[in-house]
Formats: sequence, structure tokens, C-alpha cells
Amino acid sequence: MDLDEDHKAILDILSKYGELNITRIVRYTGLHFRTVTRKLKDLVINGYVEERRYGRLRLYRIKGKPWGYETFNP
Repeated sequence: MDLDEDHKAILDILSKYGELNITRIVRYTGLHFRTVTRKLKDLVINGYVEERRYGRLRLYRIKGKPWGYETFNP
């Protein structure tokens, strides 16, 4: 899979902030909600990102980082 600029922006944000939900990823990247949802699905399928669910809440993080890891919590 070739990473485009949107994929890279999402990975940069997750690397910087740790695990985030879609709403925060949208806010930090400035991308549209549907774009982030689609790009996250690509990243999960290709093994770059992991998803964790709590009911309707979905949290994403870079694969290999421990859950609960956050370097910055705005």
C-alpha cells in the first residue's frame, strides 16, 4: 500500500498524541470525517494502526504501542 498525504497526516497525529478517537483525529488533521474514517480503515487493514472499541467509541493507535499510551492529552 502506498501512503498518501492523508495517511501520513493521520500517522503523524497518532505518533504525536498516542491513542485517539476519530473526532480528535479529524480535529487535529483538519480532514473530513469520512476521509479519516476511510483512511483509518486502510491503515488498520494494512497493519499500520490498531483499533480498540468501547461500545460505540473507537480508539486508534499506531500498531505496537501499548494501549493507554499518550504523550500529550489536550
